[in-house]
Amino acid sequence: MDIADAGLERFLVEWYGPRASARCTSETAGRLNEGAASTLARGTRIRLLMALAVPADDYAFGIFAAESAETVAQLCTDAGAPPERISSAVTWPCTADY
Repeated sequence: MDIADAGLERFLVEWYGPRASARCTSETAGRLNEGAASTLARGTRIRLLMALAVPADDYAFGIFAAESAETVAQLCTDAGAPPERISSAVTWPCTADY
């Protein structure tokens, strides 16, 4: 976890359908990152940590560090990718033992 993310909650966002292709997910991730930078400049902390597309099944996921689920929903909507679902997420440290 980056020090800038300390104290932020984690959220899992789900998208389904044609918007969840790898190409669309890559483009959306770019818009989400740009939007997060603008949001941060206004004083609200949010960051896209990871985006993952599963094109064969038409779904994609994003993991965010943010102050609230509402902040995540607004960022996604503003980026043209309204979330299908947002869930609180739990993280744990990864180890190099595997």
